[in-house]
Parts: sequence; C-alpha cells; structure tokens
Amino acid sequence: MEWNEFCAKVEKVLGLYARVFPISFDDQKITYTISSSKYQYTKEEYEKLKESAEGYSFDCYSIYSENTYESIVDLPDPLSKRRFLWALEEMQDELVVTDEENDMTYAIQKVSNEFVWYLLKECDVNIIKNMIRITTIGFRSKCEMLPKKDLFSIIKVMLRFPFAISIQSRAPKSVEQLQKHARSYLFNLAYNFDFVFKRVTEFDDLFSQRIMPPRRKNRNYSELMAPQLSYKEELVEQYYMAVISEDPFVKFIGFYHIMEHFYDTVYQEDLYENVRHLLQHPGFSSKRTKDIVKVVDLITKKTRLRKEEFQGSELEALELTLKKFLDLSELVNDLTEFDATIVDYYKTTEVSFSKADSVDLRDVANEKVYKKLAARIYKTRNALVHSKSSELRVNEKGTYKPFVNRKELAKEIPLMRYISEAIIINSATTL
Repeated sequence: MEWNEFCAKVEKVLGLYARVFPISFDDQKITYTISSSKYQYTKEEYEKLKESAEGYSFDCYSIYSENTYESIVDLPDPLSKRRFLWALEEMQDELVVTDEENDMTYAIQKVSNEFVWYLLKECDVNIIKNMIRITTIGFRSKCEMLPKKDLFSIIKVMLRFPFAISIQSRAPKSVEQLQKHARSYLFNLAYNFDFVFKRVTEFDDLFSQRIMPPRRKNRNYSELMAPQLSYKEELVEQYYMAVISEDPFVKFIGFYHIMEHFYDTVYQEDLYENVRHLLQHPGFSSKRTKDIVKVVDLITKKTRLRKEEFQGSELEALELTLKKFLDLSELVNDLTEFDATIVDYYKTTEVSFSKADSVDLRDVANEKVYKKLAARIYKTRNALVHSKSSELRVNEKGTYKPFVNRKELAKEIPLMRYISEAIIINSATTL
C-alpha cells in the first residue's frame, strides 16, 4: 500500500469526524488538529512503518514472522472486560510475562501500528467504516486524552480495538508453534484470573450483535392485553434463562430443556396408543401366542433404552413432542417475520459441526418433515453436550467448538426459540 492509497483510506474513515477533527493531505504529510493544536504524520514516518509491516505475514486478523506473532483477542464478557481494563491501568497498559529459560515474551497489549497498517491495506474501507462504534463527542474526548497524539493512535481510538496477544521468540518458530504458545498463554490467564480471551478471526467478532433481536410483535405498549393463559413455571424459567443469555450454547440448551420436559409424557402416550391399536384391532386374539408376542415386542422395543429420568428414544420423543405442540405453518410465519431468508437457510444448509440435517419447513405435507426437524435439533444438541476424545466419534457425529462454531450455532437460535414458545403456549392452561 503506497502513500497515496494510505492517505485515501485514512481520509475515508477519519473523514466521518471532520467536524471535530480537521484533517488535510498532501504529497509529504497528513496534518490534523486536536484542541486547536496541529499535528503531522509524514510520508517518511509512513515509509518506515511500511517497511517494518512488510516483514510480517497477515492472515485471519493476525500478523506473524518467524520470531513474532500478534493476533487480536477480545473478552466477550463485559464484566471481565472491565476488570481487565482496571488491571491494565495498574500495569501501564500491558500484561507481560517473560520466559527466560526459552527466551520468549508473552503479552496482552494494544494492537501494533503494523497490524493497523495491514488492516487498512487488506480490508475494504467500507467494511472498516461499518466497524466504527464511537460517537463524535466520544472520539474528540478520547483523542484529547491520548498521551501521544500520533495518527495511528487516533485510528485505534476510532476503531475501538480490543487487545492483542503478542508472542516474541528469540529462536525462529513456525506460525503453528507460535499459535500453540499463544493458546497456552490464554489458558493460563483464564485459569489464574478468569480472563477468557477469544481470538478474533473476522470483523463480526469485534462488534458482536445480539444473537436474536428483542421480539416485540406488539410495538405499541398500549395494545398489550392482560394474560389469558397459565404457563408451566418450570418451562418459563428455562425460557427466561435462554432469552437473557448472550451465549448461543446456553440459549440452545435452555430452549432444548423446554422440549425435553415432555419426552416422558409424549412417549408414554404414543406407547399406550400403539398398544391400544393392537389390542383393538379386529384381527387380534389374546388366545394366539403370536398376537401376545406382538404386544410384548412393541413394549420391549419402546422401552429398551433405559435412562434415569426417561425411558425410550430421545430422538423419537422429540419428534413426538414437535408433532404434539408445533404447527409448522405458524413456525414458518414466525421465522419469516424474524428474517426473510432464514427458512431457506434451514432448507439448504446443514449444521456443519453436528452433521445435522437440512430441513424444508415449508414442506408441511411431507410426513418426514418433523423427523428431519427433530434430527437437526437432536444432533446439534448432542454435539453441544458430548465431547468425547474418540476421533471416530467426532468425525461421525461432530462436536461443538465454542469460539469456532459460535456464529453457526447462533443461526439455530431463532428456530429453537419459536419452537419453545409454541410448546409453552400450547401446553398452557386457561387462567
């Protein structure tokens, strides 16, 4: 990225604050004003930075060489982020650990100028502009408070970068080795201080949106009606937990527990209905051994999977629960109102980490649609709660990696929420 291109990109992003941050460009320098004081960033300074940055490779929002690794990390939990910022104030803006035996240094610190240079070089400016989440007043205030008012510090203020993990090694190492050291250091921070850092691999990780926007069908509060139904308290508690959580794992499991609540009931009802059908059939005779065997075999088959709280097949029970409480047409309408594309997403897209089925929810005439919907939910649930080390098991059934698969799991939350709401409402009694 040459000087002219750099200037053009800086002008586009910092131009958003032109009212409080006057800035001008020429062939040799960038001039800007903060609180009536003028500052300059020269082409000569830029060329030195460019030369330094080109000594690194850039990939997945990381820069690295054979001796250095730097990657953006963030603390998804707001409370942990505040605690860490307080800790950084005591440590003068960086947390550094030295391994003298292996001649390595580990740090959590602000991102480097080289990293910002690569971000400007490699990324679409319009995408970078969409990252900006600081008000004009906030931008001006933070610029005034900067101890060093150099151009790259100002760009970092505008982009509100979180932190970076930095590894320095005197001995040359591959990027895989450096990443391995970085992961180990992050675990030590989590173990000792409860600071759980997530490595940022895409822009959405920097400014995560709510997994599911607040659902307010009645936008006018004056139209809210008094309740007519009494809902099962144990289901409502699970629903509350799922709705308020920002973690898609917690959301999914909370909504799944609502479905799971009825497994024993619907499974027993189905068993009774099947036995009743055999006994009431005009061809059945209690005097024929083979007819009695049919009844025994049915009961044995249905109860062969014994568990502490539920006897039977969970997948079949989930399918029966969906059939009992869920109207597919209403589900499609709810999902379409939430996102016009999401029903097609479920139709065309499997859940990669759980090998879960795609399902055409609009195909209401297909008797197998409930079975496929149940399979999608159940396989994903298993990938969340089972994490056996067997490579064969992982390859066959999949497993959930919280930071890697979080975004994909979030796509399943609208489906889970609307199904859970249907179950809560359709299992309610009149007040």
